[in-house]
Amino acid sequence: MVQHDFADVAFGQRLLSEGRVSWWEESDFLAQLRGSLPKQDLFGRLCEELQPFREQILKDLGPRVKEETCGAFLSARQGQKKGVEVASRPNQERSLVTTRHLERGFVVIREYPLAKVLLDLENRSGLPGLKLHPETRLALQLWNAERKGDKRIEAAKDLLDHGGNDASALKMRALLAACCTLCVDVGISRNAACESLFHWLGCVRVNAVAVTALVEAEGEEMQQAKVALALYPDLARSVNHSCRPNGVLRFDAKDSHVELVVSAGVDAGEEVTISYGPTSSTMPRSQRLGILMAQYGFECHCTACGGTSVDEDFQWKRKAKMLDERARAAVARAAWQEAVIACSASIAMLRQGFRDGDVELAREECKLAGLTLRAGDAVKA
Repeated sequence: MVQHDFADVAFGQRLLSEGRVSWWEESDFLAQLRGSLPKQDLFGRLCEELQPFREQILKDLGPRVKEETCGAFLSARQGQKKGVEVASRPNQERSLVTTRHLERGFVVIREYPLAKVLLDLENRSGLPGLKLHPETRLALQLWNAERKGDKRIEAAKDLLDHGGNDASALKMRALLAACCTLCVDVGISRNAACESLFHWLGCVRVNAVAVTALVEAEGEEMQQAKVALALYPDLARSVNHSCRPNGVLRFDAKDSHVELVVSAGVDAGEEVTISYGPTSSTMPRSQRLGILMAQYGFECHCTACGGTSVDEDFQWKRKAKMLDERARAAVARAAWQEAVIACSASIAMLRQGFRDGDVELAREECKLAGLTLRAGDAVKA
């Protein structure tokens, strides 16, 4: 998916490229958007500037916005925690800390989504044109629930809503909030409604999680794919990022509930972490820091980032790829023992970058077991 595949993003980009909002570059505008003070006057000015384009906004976005604000559903199903508690740690207001030693595979959190949207791009509603961006759709659901006084929304009201330090993303977020509120009868002050939607767009940007599932790909192979975008408030408020995490998320395909699973043994008093995207085994430090600052607004000081100022050497990954290609070539010739040797060497290289329990490492170990079986060593497999 690319950004211009979505009606709201494409429309916003067109307005910005044509210079339709003339005061974006004022020095205090971004400061006001990032600040904690009320922004109703700011959004009032923005809505006034967009009034000449309201007919086009209603045509391009109106039906989609109304679709997302008429069928919102919030879940009331309760989740659970085991073996962990939320506690304060140095430089961290909230951390998920173990209360006892936990073995690999232990489920510490199980939670159902407060709200979710499916990522199926197929147009099933019959409405003309492109769909809204999944983040916009999810934010509209939460915003609509708040407008209607749904008490279940209280579970997410204390979540952070800052959207990082990306100025262009912040502008787009403000523009989308104004355009969407111009599409509906808000029933209250439009300025207040716009500020509220701006908050939920930021909340989704920082806290929502892509739900993954195994789907059939070309050649009837199964692969992981993103199937939904969901908000899990308890997970969002308690689990921090690490570029070298010791926990992974596992999703249920039927109801999208998430489980936080310990991927390596964790001693009592240690923090359980996940990756918000980049990890030390997939991306250089400098690139990770830039992504995390742009989207989430923090500088990472995890064990992989805090103790060094240089990028990692990914030579181990290049060697592992070369050995994997050698194993694949051996498989093509049905040279199973040769494939086992090459695959074993590839895994040895991967262990230099991946932690025990990492999905990538586990997948390669499963591949090695299959090759070993084909080579005739059922016991070792």
